[in-house]
Amino acid sequence: MADRLDRQILVLGAVVVLGTIMTILDITIVNVAIPTLGEELGASNSTIQWVVTGYMLAFASVIPLAGWLTERFGAKQVWLASLALFLLGSALAAAAWSIGSLIAFRVVQGLGAGTILPVGQTMLAQAAGPQRMGRVMSVIGVPMLLGPILGPVVGGAIVDEVSCRRIFLVNLPGG
Repeated sequence: MADRLDRQILVLGAVVVLGTIMTILDITIVNVAIPTLGEELGASNSTIQWVVTGYMLAFASVIPLAGWLTERFGAKQVWLASLALFLLGSALAAAAWSIGSLIAFRVVQGLGAGTILPVGQTMLAQAAGPQRMGRVMSVIGVPMLLGPILGPVVGGAIVDEVSCRRIFLVNLPGG
């Protein structure tokens, strides 16, 4: 049973999935709050869209650095630092006092989020080895699809029932 997934790989997979779901959820959860955030911060439609765009640009810009960072500092340290940066950006975005600060904090959040997925997959690949890689990816693949599905639903519920600022805090308990 060399291809069997042991407890260590399953736990690591769960941690990677949780981190990935948080970062992907954060892409879609904000979309439903954009009109409310724009009103609250007195921002135009073109300006408030930078809340989403800044996150996505920062997210995408650090992905190419993931391999270098992992080789230089180690996968665990990079993943934990990325998670800490993502959570810091989340907390700061919830406390943003202006549209400029919200955009800046979303960029911080995106910088942290951008390396969580590739570094997490690297850790899983190293732990599983080539003989179990297909099985590991199938186990973590389905839960990672939940982020884009749950984002608008969770975001809408939070905006309607609590406050649009709380959408940025949804990641803190999981982090």
